[in-house]
Amino acid sequence: MKKWLEKQAVFNFTLRILAFLAKRKRFDRLTQRATTQSAQLNILLNKPKPAGDVAALAKTWMELMPPDGQENFQIEEVTADTVYTQIHLHCPLRGSGDAQACHKLMNYDRKLMEQVGGQLIVLESQSNSGKPYCRLAIRKAGVAVDDLIPAHKK
Repeated sequence: MKKWLEKQAVFNFTLRILAFLAKRKRFDRLTQRATTQSAQLNILLNKPKPAGDVAALAKTWMELMPPDGQENFQIEEVTADTVYTQIHLHCPLRGSGDAQACHKLMNYDRKLMEQVGGQLIVLESQSNSGKPYCRLAIRKAGVAVDDLIPAHKK
């Protein structure tokens, strides 16, 4: 069962369903619950250890993504307090202009990071950036993020 759940095809299918829900305000609570529970299932199945530094956080985030789709998740840059990453999946929200839906959908990734001692902010979203990838910042929990402007607030 675990091997099947970790497949990129299953991840993409789930992403399409959650994106459909995220685009509709009346499903906000369901989207929140579904993304949170999906992240909890991932944590339960993979049992990641809390990360000691920001580079380890990014590595853990990547390890929690589908093993057969690792090329879609890339580390762009590592600084003293931040790791910048990219997601190169074709998001169902691409070009929709709906960065709020993206924010709802990315609750999944934020919950994963919370479980291992980090925080994640979407800086650029395929939904409204015109780019074929999303750009994220990962920092340790408790570190200020007010210098990072989330895509849904631009």
